[in-house]
Amino acid sequence: MKRVIISIIVMIITLLAHDFGDVPEIKLSQIPKDRPLMVMVGKTKCIWCDSMAPNIKEIKENYPKTAIYYVNVDKDFLGAINHNIEELPVQLFYNKNGKEIDRHIGYLGRDDMIEALRKYEILVEK
Repeated sequence: MKRVIISIIVMIITLLAHDFGDVPEIKLSQIPKDRPLMVMVGKTKCIWCDSMAPNIKEIKENYPKTAIYYVNVDKDFLGAINHNIEELPVQLFYNKNGKEIDRHIGYLGRDDMIEALRKYEILVEK
């Protein structure tokens, strides 16, 4: 009986997960250090994270070579603590040397996100 309940809970959590399309989900310790990139940090039951998912998915579809990753703090709680993540959502911006150069806390709309990706030379438009 316990296994059935656990299976149902896992299925519900999976259904509640955000649809970021082709944006890979990683842990913060797995962030690539070889190119400029953005990491969207959120969690499963986060209204703002959920509302940003379609924008991130669209950007990734329109600019597939742009390096964008997603971290779910429900699955990487220690990573969030180690990176001083105190509020969600958070967008982390990294340079080509793997150094965090900026972070935005809160909702970031599609146009503002594209502007930030351009500013930090993350957006690959070709």
